Amino acid sequence: MAGTADEQTRRRTIDALRDLQYALEPPEETMQRLLVSLDLKIFDMLSESEIPLSLDELAQRSGAGRILLGKVGLRCRIVGTGSDTFAGRFLRHQSSLGIIKETDKDEFTASTQRGIFPFQRSRPACTSGNEPIRGATKQRLTRPRETSYFNRFMYAQRSGMKNCFSFLPIDQECKDWPADQPVFVDVGGGTGQQCTTIKEKCPNLPGRVILQDLPAVIAEAKVPDDIETMAYDFFTPQPIKGAKYYYLRAIMHDHADDKCLEILKRVADAMSPKSILLLDEIVVPNKNVEWYVTQTDLAMMVQFSSTERTEDQWRELLGKAGLEVQKITTYTYTFRLSVIAAMKKE
Repeated sequence: MAGTADEQTRRRTIDALRDLQYALEPPEETMQRLLVSLDLKIFDMLSESEIPLSLDELAQRSGAGRILLGKVGLRCRIVGTGSDTFAGRFLRHQSSLGIIKETDKDEFTASTQRGIFPFQRSRPACTSGNEPIRGATKQRLTRPRETSYFNRFMYAQRSGMKNCFSFLPIDQECKDWPADQPVFVDVGGGTGQQCTTIKEKCPNLPGRVILQDLPAVIAEAKVPDDIETMAYDFFTPQPIKGAKYYYLRAIMHDHADDKCLEILKRVADAMSPKSILLLDEIVVPNKNVEWYVTQTDLAMMVQFSSTERTEDQWRELLGKAGLEVQKITTYTYTFRLSVIAAMKKE
């Protein structure tokens, strides 16, 4: 089956086997598997209720401002409370692991593991307010050896995955593009993996292909001679104006909304009416999220005070930067890797 089934069938089979494992394991093993044990009594509420509970109901019963929004720094969205709050990320993650069940958007019920909930022990809150669990902030990479390791990791982490350019009409959209104009600018593109890939996928691509990143990263770039390299900080004005594509891969999920807006506005200021912004990011489904996606979301929260975003959140964020989503192309099922194509608002 591993050699013949498609990705979706394999994933569903793995999830079914995971649920069987969970049903057979004793409570103490289940508790070792829990990401974090919280004194929220949310799990007790779910196990005692005969019907699914929404985030609104959970908030009313537990005190949303004190617990769901602040107790452990989990920035949870309560439906209908406005655009400044965030999705119920911890509950989504627990659902993706089979610990609870997500019955609808922002609606949850207990799973067959309800028996372990009363045994959860409380832990002291790590922080208060809307800060991440450790309050970590992203720092500039200034040490050459660590920078080199990081760059190689970033290059390798998606090497075995499908590449987005196989799913985008790049050749068709660029067939009349002037050869002397910038066609593809990879903003924060690391050592040039994607620039090299697009030249391989589209060998007749007209125009200039430009790789941009911080000086220490550009110094390690090994790209063909027909790819230009440029030291650039994406928080500063974009020097390449009017390119056909501005491409950013896994940049936005490292940053909270305010920093994302700074980056996006720098790009938008450089775009022409014909320019297209391509964001290669995870787009989180509204329900039934895969464990990899929720795990990555929590990792981003803990490490960078940032988040993986739903389609609605992407549209809202880009709209604030003066951009409008044209199309979202999801090219992996499990990881929900997607390309969000956006243009300047008219």
